[in-house]
Amino acid sequence: MRLGIIIFVLLLIIPSAYSLSINELIAKYRFSSVTPHMNVTSYTDFMIDKNSNGINDTLIFELETDNTAGDFIFAINLFDENGILTNETRKTLSPGTNKLNLTFSSVLLSQEQFNYSIKVYNASRKQKYRKDGILTGAYKNYEEGYRIAGIADEKISKALRINISLDSPVNGTHVTTLFLGYNNRTIFSKGSRKIKSGANHLLFDFGNETLKGTHFSGNFSIQSIKIGTKRIKIGAMTKSYDFMEFAESSYLYNFSDSGIDADGNGKFDFLEISASLQILKEGGYSIIASLYDLSENVVEIKNISSHFGLGKNAFPLRFNGSMLHEKKLNGPYSLKSIELYEGGILVDRITDGYTTSNYNFNDFGDSGLPDIAPTISVSGAYRYGISNITANFTFYNIGSKHAFNVDSTIFDNRTFSKSNKSNILNANSSVLYTVTFTNISDLELTAIADLANAVEELNESNNAFKAVIKLNKRPILNAVSNITASETDKIVLNLSASDPNGDNVTYSISLSKFSNSSNIFQWNTSVADSGNYTLEAAASDGYLNDSLLFRITILDAPEKDIDDDGIEDDADSIIGLENSVNASGINLSILVNESRNLSKTFNHDGPVMFMDASVPLAEFIYNFSRHKLRLNNITLKKQSSNAAGSLLIKGVNLDGSTKTLYVDRINLTRGICIKDKEISDIGEISSNCDAGNEFKIECDATLQGNYTCAYNSTINKYKIRGVKHSGIVQIDYQKPASSPGSAPPASSAPSSGGGGGGIGCIPDWKCSKWSECAGGIRNRDCFDENKCAFASKNPVETEQCAAELHNLVDVINPPDYAGKRISRVKQSTQAPVITGQAVKSTQNPDIGIFIIFFEVVLTVGAYLVLHSKSFENV
Repeated sequence: MRLGIIIFVLLLIIPSAYSLSINELIAKYRFSSVTPHMNVTSYTDFMIDKNSNGINDTLIFELETDNTAGDFIFAINLFDENGILTNETRKTLSPGTNKLNLTFSSVLLSQEQFNYSIKVYNASRKQKYRKDGILTGAYKNYEEGYRIAGIADEKISKALRINISLDSPVNGTHVTTLFLGYNNRTIFSKGSRKIKSGANHLLFDFGNETLKGTHFSGNFSIQSIKIGTKRIKIGAMTKSYDFMEFAESSYLYNFSDSGIDADGNGKFDFLEISASLQILKEGGYSIIASLYDLSENVVEIKNISSHFGLGKNAFPLRFNGSMLHEKKLNGPYSLKSIELYEGGILVDRITDGYTTSNYNFNDFGDSGLPDIAPTISVSGAYRYGISNITANFTFYNIGSKHAFNVDSTIFDNRTFSKSNKSNILNANSSVLYTVTFTNISDLELTAIADLANAVEELNESNNAFKAVIKLNKRPILNAVSNITASETDKIVLNLSASDPNGDNVTYSISLSKFSNSSNIFQWNTSVADSGNYTLEAAASDGYLNDSLLFRITILDAPEKDIDDDGIEDDADSIIGLENSVNASGINLSILVNESRNLSKTFNHDGPVMFMDASVPLAEFIYNFSRHKLRLNNITLKKQSSNAAGSLLIKGVNLDGSTKTLYVDRINLTRGICIKDKEISDIGEISSNCDAGNEFKIECDATLQGNYTCAYNSTINKYKIRGVKHSGIVQIDYQKPASSPGSAPPASSAPSSGGGGGGIGCIPDWKCSKWSECAGGIRNRDCFDENKCAFASKNPVETEQCAAELHNLVDVINPPDYAGKRISRVKQSTQAPVITGQAVKSTQNPDIGIFIIFFEVVLTVGAYLVLHSKSFENV
């Protein structure tokens, strides 16, 4: 009984699911998910006046999370009437509670209230949190984006002009694009425009060839306008226009088709498609037409040339009926492409332009005729200068019937000539004649079938074949002079050769350091290129070649490269090598951008690490775009034997930014003394740590003034952040319980006003990749890109190894809110410079079947769980 009820419910569910649209089905499922790694415990939205002009201009989403430590990607999808707006922000979070903001400029918004979703991913893009269907507050008064105040269209000469009246809240120059739709296709007009605050008139001109190319007559749909990254839907219609009004060159239009029975046997010999042409300039034209059946099989491609007079012309395209019959291709047939060329220049093209009436392949007759086609093939030895060749003359019958009394004539341009007659040449058969020619120079060979035109054939145009043979001679390479240059000079070689046959010649040089364009070779020598080079230059026609040896001498210029690393000092980002650093007693290694290769250029900020063997000593972000890192100016000193742990680093210019230093924990003291000043010796630090620029810090991993000190048991070192200069030594110190530390307070970061109150400096932590798991522990290093004075929420740098979770389902639920209107305004701007066609987008309906199946499985599963006991009793 109950089983019957289940089947009945399923039968009711499935038709109702199929009756829903894709959007309705998606809207029924608003997914939410939380993982142990991430939970957004609260979220709110508000607006602020970021530019302090009295009107809110920024929508802020404030999130509070409860999470494990790690890198997370926060994404808010805001559903606006003109599309989905997305803000994706990567944050490094410490474990526990964290707060962060994501913002949207009000210029991008188009309505008063929004539906939005929150998604959070880990660093490998695996979803850790999701919440859909959240509604914002209602915001009625904010600095709005662009608003359409009016639309007008008119024909200007041979162009269509669309006038968009636009209200703008700001000044700016943007790439602006207007999209017109017709017959499920799109054209656009695009250009850079200067838009003023207030009223604007944006003029979009669609050129004559763009409009002619549509072959459309009627009302264009003004779909949307895109200003920078902001797209505004319009949905208006133009007046009615005919593409012929805009044409300035000849074009195709109007097609019709019919079957042609030339011999009156009741079968069509040809399929004729008649095309109308409007010729605006008398002269020679070519038409290329491609005919396909509805299964995308090629029927025939026509390439026909003719002379046309001014005005309307009718041009018939005849496609071979016997070919349709032979290939068993049924209609209707489609002209997938038809192109019109004037003097070799394309002037009009129609794709998918015409579909014929219905035809069956049996409507067309089998030609039942032979077709004789000769070919000539020649041995290739002549290409290598060998004057004896063997030529094969083959006469094929490619028709469907045998041929009688076929004349075969072959001859050259000298004295050789030979004729033969085959009594019968069956369909799909051939006859071969082989001739050897000796001591040739230039030779022309010709083969002609049915010279007397005695055989009725399917195609008479392929009865002759001609081959031109030229005895190849090697090119002669012109002399190449020896060259002497200095390091960093540019060497340019212009190779040339003469070829007796007039063949195209290619050139080469036996040294990969040369780049070339055709016969011009260039070598931009460096400070590492000094020496003597013996090289070979060659010229080849593809078969034969000529070559010459020459020498290049590059003189050394050591004064341009002090550290001899192959980079000129003017361009070198790092002057010196590891052994240039004054680091006695330290097994020094240096990593820049996690690489020990110091012989390359660095143009941006990058991480630098000094290490003692594999243990870190100092790390910092260095501005290579402003300063060279001069290793010979740097001094590194550690404590001597039996002394308290200490470290001094001198000679690194960070423009006020800070370093992270590592000091050996020699004894069990709990503090350090920082001398935040350029010094030459640890002895300059006072014994009581009470001199100028000296600060006592307890190593308990808390922020004390500008500094933090934390113990890393894995490497037995104190890690000290926030140091601008150089000296640190161990001391016995514990900060007073009533004081956060003895260091002076750091200067406050500026706050931003409006909306949710002041916002201080927010750290932006960046971390290196985790090390490989060893003993159940892995490590990494982190630094604050914003370099906040009071950087907080330090990411975890040592943790137990953990496994990743699987991806979660990701479905977007679109909103349905209305927008707002503003009054009409006016302002003229320049016309755009680009028009063209855009590709039509498509949708995939298969997702609907998946969702229907998913809905059914969920319903049945829930029913079975709730009534499991009842089923047990059956």
